[in-house]
Amino acid sequence: MRHTIGIIDSGVGGLTVVRSLVARGAPFDVVYVGDNANMPYGNRPAGEIVTLSLRMLKLLSEYHVEAVAIACNTISATVDQLRTRCSVPLVDIITPAAAALARRGELDVGLFATEFTVKSGLHAKRVRELNPAVTVHGVASPRLAALIDRAIDDEAAIRDEIAAMLERLTAMHPVKTVLLGCTHYPIVMNIFTSLAPGIEFIDPADLQADAVLRLFSSWGGGKCDAESASAPSLDLVTSGNPESYRPIMARLEIPEARSIRRLEA
Repeated sequence: MRHTIGIIDSGVGGLTVVRSLVARGAPFDVVYVGDNANMPYGNRPAGEIVTLSLRMLKLLSEYHVEAVAIACNTISATVDQLRTRCSVPLVDIITPAAAALARRGELDVGLFATEFTVKSGLHAKRVRELNPAVTVHGVASPRLAALIDRAIDDEAAIRDEIAAMLERLTAMHPVKTVLLGCTHYPIVMNIFTSLAPGIEFIDPADLQADAVLRLFSSWGGGKCDAESASAPSLDLVTSGNPESYRPIMARLEIPEARSIRRLEA
């Protein structure tokens, strides 16, 4: 039996999770909902984030998805409120990322994310629950996710914003590892690594993809491997411009979506 899961994000960032699932030969189909018309979520109050997220979850229920991966860190910071109002399992992106930070053996780690995600303190809370000795130093950007979503070709602006974040982090505390706590950020991983070659930047999409596959295995899906697993089909729904997804998918080397439709904002 072929399973279907949903992925929600404020925009194109969650395509990094799709890339990770495709790379792992995930044996289920994916319905992706991106609320580009209302991004960035990270500058919104919690109540608006929950309302917009519930709208996406309601849409996914029409596709009869069996679980939803919340590919947006900002939405994941409200996951406790969403779980009580959702009938399928939700796989947030913060929990597996926090577990990875807690077991690295470093006492100080960095976090780059939206203002809402950093202010929520959820990464730091989850890390402390697993390893109280670790301190998470968060640096927020109100601009970077929107730049990547809407102005991916403006590399100068993106580089300037990342450079400013690195400068603020260095002033706060030097670290060897930084979690990219927004799925938009790994889309421009090459810029992060070029500006700070001495820092290891963690892509949370890979960690979430592994968490989704563990959930699939718990359904009796068995072990996923390159020989037995087929690539997932992908259906895209967006409140923004559907064509904005094509260059990002090409950049991430994601196969063409089976369908792309427009959702009224």
